Amino acid sequence: MSDTAVGEMAKRLLEVVDQHSKVLGKVQKALKNLGDAKTLESPRKVSEACKRLEAFDPTAFGLDVDFGDLLLLTVEDQKHRIGRRKVEFGRTIKEIAALEGVDCRMMTTDPMEFFLPPFTVSVDLEKNLAFIHYARVAIEELPAKPDKIMASLRKNLRLLDAGWSGEDFFDALYHAYEIELFENKGHRGDRVTLVNLLAFVALSFQNKQFRSDPVAGHYRAYGRVRMAYDLAGLRRKRLLERKGRRLNLGTATGAATRNKKNVLYIEDGGGQGQYYLSVWFSPTPGEARQ
Repeated sequence: MSDTAVGEMAKRLLEVVDQHSKVLGKVQKALKNLGDAKTLESPRKVSEACKRLEAFDPTAFGLDVDFGDLLLLTVEDQKHRIGRRKVEFGRTIKEIAALEGVDCRMMTTDPMEFFLPPFTVSVDLEKNLAFIHYARVAIEELPAKPDKIMASLRKNLRLLDAGWSGEDFFDALYHAYEIELFENKGHRGDRVTLVNLLAFVALSFQNKQFRSDPVAGHYRAYGRVRMAYDLAGLRRKRLLERKGRRLNLGTATGAATRNKKNVLYIEDGGGQGQYYLSVWFSPTPGEARQ
C-alpha cells in the first residue's frame, strides 16, 4: 500500500472529524455564552446561541443531553430581563432629559415610544436599538443607550436649527410657489402640491459656494424632514404672514394619505400632527383692500 493511499484516506476522515468538531465547537460556544452573565444582557447573542442549540441533534454525536429545559429557562430569563431593562431605561432617560432641561414623555409602552421635543424615540430593547423620528420619518438608528440618544437628539436639533431664519424660509417657500405656478401656467392663489416645492426650496437653501460651483461636495442637504421642521417652525413663531402674503396649507385626507411620498407630516409641537397635501398663498386682509 502506498503512502499516497494512506494520506488520502486520512485526509478524508479528517474532513469528517473536522466537520463534527466545527459543529461541536459552535455548540460549545453557545453554551458558554448562555453561561456568561454579560452575554445574557445581549438579546442578539442570546438569540444566536438558542438558535444554535435548537438546530443541534445530540444523538447524531452520541451525546445523551437535552437542551429543551435550558431553552425554556432562557426564554423566561430574557422576558424578565427585558421587563427590567424597560423600567431602568425609562427611568434613566427621564433623569438625563431632566438634567438637560428637556421634557420626556412616554407615549406608548409596547412598543416603547418617548416624545423628547421635537423628536419621537422608539426603543426595541430586544435588539437594544433606538430609532429617532421626526415628521414620521426615521432619521437615525443607534444603540438603546439613554446618554447616546440624548447626544444624538442634541446633534439633530442643531442640524435642523442651522442654515436660515424663519423669514428666509417663508420667502424661499413663496419663491418656490411662484416657480411651480409658472411652470404649470397657474395663477396666484391656486393650490399646488406641497412636496413639489421641496426641490426649489432646497436650491434656495444653498450658500454662495454651491451657487458659484454647484457640485455635490458643496451641496447642503435639505430634505422632507427639514422642510417639515421649517413649516412647523413658522407656526411655532406665528410667522404665517409676511410682506402682505399669507401661507395656507391644505390637509390630506382619505386616499390622499396612502402615498406618503405625496404628502408631508407636520408636527404640532406636542408629538402629534397631520399630513398636508397642498399649499397656496393669499393676500392678507390689509393687502387685499389696497
